[in-house]
Amino acid sequence: MKREKKSRKRIMRRLMCLVAASVLAAGFALAAPVLSGTAHAVELGAACSLTVIVEPKELEGGPQEVPDVVLDLYKVADAVPVEGQDVYSYSTDAELMAIYADLAFNDAGTKEGWQELAQQAAHTTFNAGNVPDATIETMDNDRLTVANLGAGLYLMVARGRNLTAEEYVVRNTTATEDEDTDTDSRITTIAYSDSYVFSYEPQLVSLPTKEADAGGNVMTSNDGEWIYNASAVLKPELSGRFAALRIDKELLSFHTGSPATFVFTVEATLQGDTVYSNAVSMTFNGAGSQSELIVDKIPVGAEVTVTEAYSGVTYRATAGSQSVQTLTMNNVGVDEADFSNIVSFRNEYDGTGKNGSAITNHFEYTDDGAGMVWNWTPIPSAAE
Repeated sequence: MKREKKSRKRIMRRLMCLVAASVLAAGFALAAPVLSGTAHAVELGAACSLTVIVEPKELEGGPQEVPDVVLDLYKVADAVPVEGQDVYSYSTDAELMAIYADLAFNDAGTKEGWQELAQQAAHTTFNAGNVPDATIETMDNDRLTVANLGAGLYLMVARGRNLTAEEYVVRNTTATEDEDTDTDSRITTIAYSDSYVFSYEPQLVSLPTKEADAGGNVMTSNDGEWIYNASAVLKPELSGRFAALRIDKELLSFHTGSPATFVFTVEATLQGDTVYSNAVSMTFNGAGSQSELIVDKIPVGAEVTVTEAYSGVTYRATAGSQSVQTLTMNNVGVDEADFSNIVSFRNEYDGTGKNGSAITNHFEYTDDGAGMVWNWTPIPSAAE
């Protein structure tokens, strides 16, 4: 709270240095036509539009995909004219402007300064639970377009369709001792494609705008014509999407005498590389069913082989139950009705009367020729 009060005081002192600008930053790049002719004075009553281009992306060796993304725009300030000049400033009657105006003198109008300002705007907006002034959901080819926007400053948030704020807002916490910082977390928002997670930083954009100067900064004081129909390209960070795997085990009959332990190896490969390798076990003290869930470890699209590597000395697979099963991981969530990343195994007592199913797991970290890997060897105890 003390840090926040100090920051607000500094913010108010800097408020008068805030001038309208558009963001040119990682995650959002303004695109403007080449200007020609004589520039005209800004018309703040003219309708503006914003077109955002959503490009297909891929990780190295992976499929090229487009995210299922929509765009939210929050208007955080109105544009107001500056008397005697062909620029505009922001209205300061809104309470939130005390937060939005936190630009250091040396950072005013720079990419870095506006990125930090967008972070503060996002914190304020999400913490207050504000409703977007416009949401663009329909994509025409690779473009999201919204028209009839009033002049002013907008917070632009790219997010996944049908996700709640709890699902698409990610707060990356970092330690800081900067007394000017109101929060110690950095906000990103996410959207999904079949195989990837697309991460976006919230951005600020002013409408109307100007073409960027030689340094890449976009200021209303730049030379050139006013741009009322702005364009942008989303610039996400890309990472692989992970899915859950469930191993179901059913023991139809049980031989009293000692617990029944079953061991499964799980090997996953993607584009020829091993991306997951592990062993799991289940122990039964009677007939019944168990499940083991592996969450957020295996990439979507990976081919997974699950092998029942050990089933004791008195149990056998039932007819139709395969000891080796393979599937390709999809992105359906474990809580969804059509979740299908499942392998199922069924065993029964073999009637031999033997006891003894305990095992010792031996792990050895060795070089398999392609790199260092964990090798697992089950050592069963002798049957009684």
